[in-house]
Amino acid sequence: MLLKDYPVVLPDYILTLEELSPENCLFFDIETTGLSWKTSHLYLLGAVFYENEIWIHRQWFCQKPGEEKEVLLAFSELLSTRKLLFHYNGTTFDVPYLMHKYTFYQLPAPWEGTRQLDLYQLFSPLKKILHLKHMRQKDLENATGLFREDLYSGGELIEIYKKYLLSGDEHLLEILCLHNKEDVEGMLKLLPLFSIRTLWTGNCHEFITCTHTPEGNLLLSVQPEHPFPVSFEKELHHVVLRVTPQKLLLEIRPEAGCKKFFYPNYKDYYYLPLEDEAIHKSVGAYVDKDHREKATPDNCCKKVNGCFYPQYEELFTPAFRDERKEKNSWFLLPEDFDKDQEQLLKYLNHLLSHVLQ
Repeated sequence: MLLKDYPVVLPDYILTLEELSPENCLFFDIETTGLSWKTSHLYLLGAVFYENEIWIHRQWFCQKPGEEKEVLLAFSELLSTRKLLFHYNGTTFDVPYLMHKYTFYQLPAPWEGTRQLDLYQLFSPLKKILHLKHMRQKDLENATGLFREDLYSGGELIEIYKKYLLSGDEHLLEILCLHNKEDVEGMLKLLPLFSIRTLWTGNCHEFITCTHTPEGNLLLSVQPEHPFPVSFEKELHHVVLRVTPQKLLLEIRPEAGCKKFFYPNYKDYYYLPLEDEAIHKSVGAYVDKDHREKATPDNCCKKVNGCFYPQYEELFTPAFRDERKEKNSWFLLPEDFDKDQEQLLKYLNHLLSHVLQ
């Protein structure tokens, strides 16, 4: 078995985005001679871990198929002191493959007590946000401006490994190791995407600047502590989101005019046809019977004029609508809304969670 170590640089702030401790983290990827564990074998396992205050990328390479068990044992020993396992789509392939191999060799599986973070699953909303055709690791890397030296797919490397077993050619070994190296280190380079993930999970906690355009549009802007790794634009009804490395900007277009507030208990109200609105029976009792009627759910409302801002749940009350059954609603900006960071953050995260769906 051949063992290779490489130094790796990973800015500390990246893991702090998810409140993760470097000492607990391990990133890994495997290379095999096929998809079925029964008819193939593991020939390369790469892992990045933190030790003695530095990041290390270690590769275990099988110079012959019989060294597979030795690689599994070495990986178990490393994983025994780490509780957080990162992989890219390893839930589908890498982890089940290794589990079967550990069982085959009658070795205890090293996963007990570990938490797994599958970056493929965590970043899957980015496929729609970044307009990606596929969610392969290389697709995400390219979207963030990262490009590889490696020119081969995992399937193509199987034939290269077979040639290596026959020849021992060092150049072929370099090709095999490079592919795995870029797979594992590529995961590290994708970690800044956690800063984008905080947007659709509603965990943005940055200071918000609130201004208005001459047309009355509301502008909510955030300057991130660390640059966003990608730029993109998304639009939802009355809301436009623009993200650049240095700034997040939400532009919200209000509707000016008349909207309705629908009372919840329509049986407690009278409807006044001439005014086209409802009043409570305690007041309506003094209205001439010819000018009042029992309210229905659809006319049990009060009309209000103003400048209304959109919301996709009843985040702020009172909530106004044009028609009772409309899912989305509107609200009037509370007094001092522009200066209230708690309210601004509440609205920002609400809008982001819907715009980025």
